[in-house]
This record gives sequence, C-alpha cells and structure tokens, in this order.
Amino acid sequence: MLNKSYKGFVIWLIAFSVGIPCLAFLPIEDGHFLTRVLDVACAAGLEVLMLMMYKTEKIFWINGVSYEEALEAGSDRRRAFALKFVKRFGILTLGILLFSLLAQLLRLNVWIDILVMVAGIIACAFSTTKLKP
Repeated sequence: MLNKSYKGFVIWLIAFSVGIPCLAFLPIEDGHFLTRVLDVACAAGLEVLMLMMYKTEKIFWINGVSYEEALEAGSDRRRAFALKFVKRFGILTLGILLFSLLAQLLRLNVWIDILVMVAGIIACAFSTTKLKP
C-alpha cells in the first residue's frame, strides 16, 4: 500500500539545500572547476530524487500528480512513470558531467556552463510535463 508521506522528499530537500552550497567550501582553488563540480552535483542530486521516487513509488512528489492519482495508478504504472523521470534526469546528469569535463579541458567560460545547466534543467523539466501515470 502506498502511504502518503513527504518525509523522504523533505529529507532530500534539506540535504540538497545544505549539501550543494557546502560544496563551495571544498579546497578547490580553480573557481571554474568548482562551478563545474557544483553543476554536476546539482544534476546528480536531482537524479537521486528521481531514483527515490522510483524506489518508493512516491510519484505524488511530482507537481501535477495527486496522491489519489498515484494510488489509483497501481504499482506497475507508478514505477513505469517514475522510471521515465529517472531516465530523463539521468541523461541530464550524464550530459552535464560530459559537458563539464569538456568545458574544463577547453577552458570555456564558466557562464557557458551555468547557461547549459539552467537550460538543461528547464528543458528536462518541461519534457516531463506531458507524462502521466
């Protein structure tokens, strides 16, 4: 039975909100490299959230899906729905990682990384809006 709880989401939100800024205190002197580390960690953090939703079937954590809709969908449909998010955000994470490595090697301006990261998250999020459980 799917229980209605946001405890896991709140724990993830606190860990993400505290963990990502704490990475800025890593002893990395290259500001561009540190920004790229933060970008990859941010994308990976979103992927962890998607994996949590897949594992727990708590798809009602996603905006636009109610607990009642998630309950009615059944376990197989909840898992299939969550897996679509896992795959999309996994591709985003891999893309950000690869782009960050390439950008570091080519010494690209860090603003390009930030724009790619923001655009990637927005595009990934919008690509999920038509998905339904």
